[in-house]
Amino acid sequence: MTDVNRPLRKLLSLAGGMLLGMLAALVAASPAAAHRTEVSGTAVCQPDGTYEITWQVNNGRWENRYAQITKLVARPQTPIDGIKVGSAISADTDGDGPKGVVTGTQRVPGTTTSATLTVSATWFERNGDRTGISSTDSGRAVGLKGTCKETPQCVGMAQATYKHTFDGAKGRATVELARDLPLCKDQKQEFLLVSYFAPGAKASWPQYAHENDVAVIDARHRKVELKVDVPKCYTQVDLVWGGKSELITPMVEKGKRYGDKKLGSKGKPGNRSAGPLGAYNGGAVSCAQPKATFAPACDGSVDGHLSGGRYPVTFRVTATGVDRTVKVPAGKSVELPMPAGAGQIVVAEQGKEVARYLWSRPSTCGLPTMSTESTCTELKVTVTHPGQGMPPMEAVATYGTQEKKLTASDGGEETVVFASGRGRVVNVVFPGYDYKLIGAYEDPSTCDKLPTTGSMTARVGSIGVLMISVGAALIVFVRRRRTSTDEL
Repeated sequence: MTDVNRPLRKLLSLAGGMLLGMLAALVAASPAAAHRTEVSGTAVCQPDGTYEITWQVNNGRWENRYAQITKLVARPQTPIDGIKVGSAISADTDGDGPKGVVTGTQRVPGTTTSATLTVSATWFERNGDRTGISSTDSGRAVGLKGTCKETPQCVGMAQATYKHTFDGAKGRATVELARDLPLCKDQKQEFLLVSYFAPGAKASWPQYAHENDVAVIDARHRKVELKVDVPKCYTQVDLVWGGKSELITPMVEKGKRYGDKKLGSKGKPGNRSAGPLGAYNGGAVSCAQPKATFAPACDGSVDGHLSGGRYPVTFRVTATGVDRTVKVPAGKSVELPMPAGAGQIVVAEQGKEVARYLWSRPSTCGLPTMSTESTCTELKVTVTHPGQGMPPMEAVATYGTQEKKLTASDGGEETVVFASGRGRVVNVVFPGYDYKLIGAYEDPSTCDKLPTTGSMTARVGSIGVLMISVGAALIVFVRRRRTSTDEL
C-alpha cells in the first residue's frame, strides 16, 4: 500500500509546486500587465494661424511608484515645450490622490489634421530602484481640422464700429469699440461733446458754444467718457464724430451744421456708432441774463460793470444827474464809471430793475487819524486825512461842553484848540463814516506853580486871629490877678 502511494505523493507534490510557482509569477507580473502610461492631447486654433496642442502624459495609479520618460516621438516633429526625455512623472503617493501627470505644448501648422505623441517610460520604486517594467504608449490630439487661419489682432480706423450712450440734459456721453479687437497701433478716433447757449428750447439761432470735451479711442483706450457743463438756460448739446476741429461756434442761421456727424445718425459717419441720436435741445429760461456789479473807489466814485449773457442787452442807468442808455453786445460786457456824489445808482433792463447801489467806503481805504497836544491852558486836537483820493472828511470834536467842527482833505490835516478844563476826554466823530476817535488831556509836568491863595490863606488868617484873641485874653487875665494880689 505504501509503495503504491509513494509515486502519487511525489506527483501531487510536483503539481503543488508548479501551481505555487505559477501563482507567484502571476502575482509578480500583474502590476506590469495592468499598468501603462496614458497620452492625450487637445488642439486649439491660435490668432497667428497655428494650432497649439496641449499634451498630457499620465502614469496611471500604481501605488507610490513613479515613471521616467525614456523616449519621445512626436508627429509632426515640432518641439514640445514642457515634456522631454528624462522628464519624471510624479507618483500617486497615497493611492487615493490625483494621478501623476506632465504637461507640454506644441505648435503645428494650421493645415494639420492629425498629430500623435508616442511615449516610452520606465517605472521606479519610491526609493529609486528600477522595477524592471517599461511601456510604450501613444496618444492622438483632438480638435485638428486643418482649417486654422490667422485672425486679425486689431482693427483699422476705417473698419472700426462703435456703440455709445448719450444724456444731453446732463452733458454726459460714452463711446466704445463695438467689437473685441482694439484699434491698430498709431491709429486713433476722436469724438466731440459740446454744449451751447441757445435762444430757445427748440433748435434756433444763433447758438454760442459754452463748453466742449474731446476724447480719443486708440490702441490702449477702447472706451471713453465725455462730460460738459450744460447752461442753466436754453441750450443745445451735440455728440459729434471728430475732434476740436469739428467745433462750430457760433452756429448761425443758414450756417454750418453737424448733420450726419452726430453719432447715431442715419448716414455716415454717425451711423458707425450704435446708440441714440447725439443731439439735445432744452432749457426753461432765457440765456439773455442782464447783470450789473459795482466796485466803489476811495474817492467816492463807482466803477460799474454791465453784462448781458450770450445775447444783446440794452440797459437804462439812472443816478443823480445821470440818465443814460447802455447797449451791451452778445457775450460782451461794458464798463460804467460813475462820478463821486452820484448817489443811488439804478440799473434796469426792459423796465425791470436789475440792480441798485449806493457808494460806501471800501474796506481797503485808509481811515483818518488823530493826535493831541496838551499845554497848561489848552488842548490841541489835530485830524489827518488818509489821502488815497478819498473826498474831504468832516468831523465834530467835543471836549467837555465845548464842540468844534473841522474838515480834513487830500491827505492834509486840520487842528482845533480847546481851553483846558475839567473835561479829560475829547471825542472826534465823522458823520457818514460810522467812525469815532478818542483822545485825552494830560497835565504837563512843566507848568509853573502859582502862590498859595484862596482857602489856604483864609485858614492861616483865621488861625492868626484866634492866636491874637487868646493872647489878649491872657493879658487881661494876668492884669486882673495882679490887681487882686495888690489889694491883699
